[in-house]
Amino acid sequence: MNRIKTADAVIGRWPEIFAYYKLPPVTGKHHFKGKCPICGRKGKFRIDDRDGRGTFICTCNAGDGWKLLTLTQGKEYKALADEIDLLLGIQSDKRSVVKKETNITTFRNRVTACYATNLSNLKGTQGEAYLRNRGIHVLPADNVKYCAEQPVRNGKLQAIWSLVTDAKGTLCYLHRTYLDGDRKADITPQKKLDAMQEDSYRDHAQSPAIRMFPVDSTLGIAEGIETALSCKQIYGVNTWSVVNAGFMERFLVPRGVKHLIIFADNDWSATGEAAAYICANKNLLANNDIEKVSVRYPDMGDFNDLLQQGCQARERVFVKKTAETA
Repeated sequence: MNRIKTADAVIGRWPEIFAYYKLPPVTGKHHFKGKCPICGRKGKFRIDDRDGRGTFICTCNAGDGWKLLTLTQGKEYKALADEIDLLLGIQSDKRSVVKKETNITTFRNRVTACYATNLSNLKGTQGEAYLRNRGIHVLPADNVKYCAEQPVRNGKLQAIWSLVTDAKGTLCYLHRTYLDGDRKADITPQKKLDAMQEDSYRDHAQSPAIRMFPVDSTLGIAEGIETALSCKQIYGVNTWSVVNAGFMERFLVPRGVKHLIIFADNDWSATGEAAAYICANKNLLANNDIEKVSVRYPDMGDFNDLLQQGCQARERVFVKKTAETA
């Protein structure tokens, strides 16, 4: 039988290993706000976990997860490897790895299996009828399906399932809109967002969104699914749902997008517009292919309200400044 080495088994498992040794979490491109566990300097350390190897960077040092452990734990490689064998459930003969399956892992496996085999596309379902009742005739091309028998506390309803993925394509959340026939179900909550990854991953996931249409040179984003589909119908722009204002603030366009249109909700607290301008600012300053960013907002409500009631929309356009040639 092939022996599984500890060095191979730890790939992709560093977040839980770091948590066990009380080290900072994976922060990707962002610096950890606390002190570096090696030199003690604040705001200089980050773990980007490249290729699942637990890689870290600080002004004092850089390396992979093993190097970070040896620098901070005062133990030799063999002692650390034996501890990690126990932590990850690697048998003493190293012939197999028994992964510790968390509740989120179990739920994610159930969701992905159900989505792939038991759900149908929206066309011809009560999910499509629900959207038509909202004035929407454009259906998502991807990442949205219909569940005809959605278990709830007191029985079964129907639901629209939508997959929230990040810039890497990793499934981060399951979004569900509960239906009773072709209407929203009279339950609380009517919509639910369930985590598909551990906090240590989701907190630093880039650009979580329901990617309902392919990437195009002009790309739109809006908060809700119905709002995004309304924007696609009104303007003909491939529009993704970023679910909420918090995710909108974190959104960065993929390569190839030259024009980002941010369709903001016009809510009483100005939360939607505030998130839109934060997103616009980040994308205009980022290293990407953006040439301009447009922020559009209706006179009232959101763009599904505009679709159904016929109010007007306003727009601000920001052109990205390019370096002047000598």
